[in-house]
Amino acid sequence: MSTAIFFNPESQRLLGKNQDIPYDGVYIFTNKRGVAKSALVKPPELPARWISRYGSLTISQVGKEMPNGGINEAGLVVEQTTLWQSFYTDDDRLPAIGELQWIQLILDTCATVKEAQQAANEVRITQPMSRLHYMIADRSGDCAIVEFLGGVMHIYRGNSLPISIMANTPYLEAIRDMEDKEAHWRNVYSDYDSNSMNRFIKGANRFACVNKASEGERLQFILETLELVRREDTAYSIIYDLKQMQLHFATSIYPELKTVRINEVDFSSVAVPVALNLQQPAVSYINYNLDLNRMVAGSFFRDPILTKAFDWRITDEMIDFIASFPDHFPNRGN
Repeated sequence: MSTAIFFNPESQRLLGKNQDIPYDGVYIFTNKRGVAKSALVKPPELPARWISRYGSLTISQVGKEMPNGGINEAGLVVEQTTLWQSFYTDDDRLPAIGELQWIQLILDTCATVKEAQQAANEVRITQPMSRLHYMIADRSGDCAIVEFLGGVMHIYRGNSLPISIMANTPYLEAIRDMEDKEAHWRNVYSDYDSNSMNRFIKGANRFACVNKASEGERLQFILETLELVRREDTAYSIIYDLKQMQLHFATSIYPELKTVRINEVDFSSVAVPVALNLQQPAVSYINYNLDLNRMVAGSFFRDPILTKAFDWRITDEMIDFIASFPDHFPNRGN
């Protein structure tokens, strides 16, 4: 499920996200500049191809290059939540990409929401394992929600984005239902849809309270907001500070807030990629390698609850291929 919220009072830019999933494994991966990449899609699809312009930190439960969300060194953030109503375009004139690698493409190649909007028009999402919509924000305070409904991409930005919150309801439907004073949606929505709307409305009501003066108070405010919309299965919470270029996180197992500073990470093409297990008591990086990625991917795709929920039919060979896929990307320099 999950909830994403973007606050941009005065000079601060804070995007908070609860990842709601009955699975605790989660890592941060570093991603370098100057790497030639391609999308992991099955034939006969034509894979998207690109070279990373920006380094990034990505959060993933699936493995490297398959992020749940992340921030790049230009201060662009991309996050996602589940949207089962998503239906992507079938325009086969566009190169194809998966729904998670779409996030990596945007972080690798874009510095602003405007650039991300253009990049999104140049590819299509195909062969999804899940169905998502996306929140994108940059250091200027620009924010957009990107949805794919009925095979058409919809982007809500500026005047069409009155409240920058995203749960698991199509955005325009969420705004409509929030404005319904009689709350007629409660009579027709399933438990899943009602839970989404309740989180959306709780988050929206907090916007009227954003009057804290200091940076620390605003960080505490968004922490409290994420706690308000938390579910029993919230695996981790993350806050991207786009101005200070910091990434704060807390997990269900280790709830004390920890911080990673983007300017302390080497994103050059010669850097050794590293990874960070969020489910540990302190920030401690380890060098990235194939065995680690295989463990991350295998733990996720072999989780019995997720396998049953998504009805996966994933072989060991498929897991090995997903895990080794990033190792085939050549460096092209900064």
